[in-house]
Amino acid sequence: MPKAKKRARKPGLAVRFFSAIGGGVIRTGSGTAKATRRVGTAIKTAARREAREKEDEVTRRLRELKRLEMLREEELAAERKSTKEKIEEKIWAERIELKRPLSGRLAESFYGILKRPAQRMVGFFKGLGDDLFKANMWVAPERYVALMIGMSLIVGVATVIVIWLLISPFIALLGGLVAFMFTLIIGRIHPRSRAKARFTEINRVMPYTLRHMATQLSSGIGLPETMTSVSHADYGALSEEFGRVIRDMHAGISTDEALSAMNRRVESEALQRTIRQIQRTMRTGGDLAKILGVLANETAFDLRMKLRDYVQSLNMLTMLYMFVSAVIPAMLIVMMLVMGAMGGAMFPIEVLAVIYLLLLPSMLFYFVRIIKRMEPKV
Repeated sequence: MPKAKKRARKPGLAVRFFSAIGGGVIRTGSGTAKATRRVGTAIKTAARREAREKEDEVTRRLRELKRLEMLREEELAAERKSTKEKIEEKIWAERIELKRPLSGRLAESFYGILKRPAQRMVGFFKGLGDDLFKANMWVAPERYVALMIGMSLIVGVATVIVIWLLISPFIALLGGLVAFMFTLIIGRIHPRSRAKARFTEINRVMPYTLRHMATQLSSGIGLPETMTSVSHADYGALSEEFGRVIRDMHAGISTDEALSAMNRRVESEALQRTIRQIQRTMRTGGDLAKILGVLANETAFDLRMKLRDYVQSLNMLTMLYMFVSAVIPAMLIVMMLVMGAMGGAMFPIEVLAVIYLLLLPSMLFYFVRIIKRMEPKV
């Protein structure tokens, strides 16, 4: 057994040298591989970042395009809506224009042509504005005068042409002048006649309106709500007048002042008596429903008395109409025959044509109109 182990032999210099070189090469390769991996990772990261940036850019552009498309759709929708609203406004304007009375539209048309003569002649027709207001004709006095002049010119020219072709030029000019003046007078009388027709219609429906109001008040409904109910009912001109009272009250006018304005506006004895009773009851108190019921009975009794008087006077009116329509033309024919047989002067044929074609029909038409206006509206 040896006494001591042999000492390990130390590698030589060459071995150590090449070992150091090999280790350095291995470390360099490992470092290079790591660097290569880091570079590859960096390149991949940069590539992913670039791809992500490109993707973000594409997404942003797509979103921008989508936003612009939505904005364009909104603009188109708003434009279509605006166009639709304009069309609807135009349609409603046309409907409102068509709802206007024909007299108002004609007055606007004639006023553009006859503005100066209408403004000069409006002072000649006293009280025209009040008559238009009472007749509920929402036309300015100047425009209504233009309408009167325009219609008179049309009727006068038409009369001249017709008489010129049928009779003679001199009578045509005279007939045209007469037709012009007659149409002008009729135009001036028309607002007053329409106002009176409204008053007659109001008198006719007053008993029914008073019973309507008495029923509403008896059931516990207030006076403003009762007048609103009457304005929505089918009482013609009276519903329109109560509607104007309600509009005045909504504008801030008191009930008493609004009723007083209607009292000045409507020349109806029954309505004025009713307004006075309502105002007195509002000031002093009382059972307004019972008072209106009594007024309704009184108004109905007055209408029945007027109907009886009209029936009694109708016989005399019928005899007058028969005299004008049958006796006068026969008397003229007999006078012509007698004067012709005796060799006396005869009426010119033109004068007879005017009498039989214009004068007698006009008299008969006016007579029928008088009888119709005297008829009580019950």
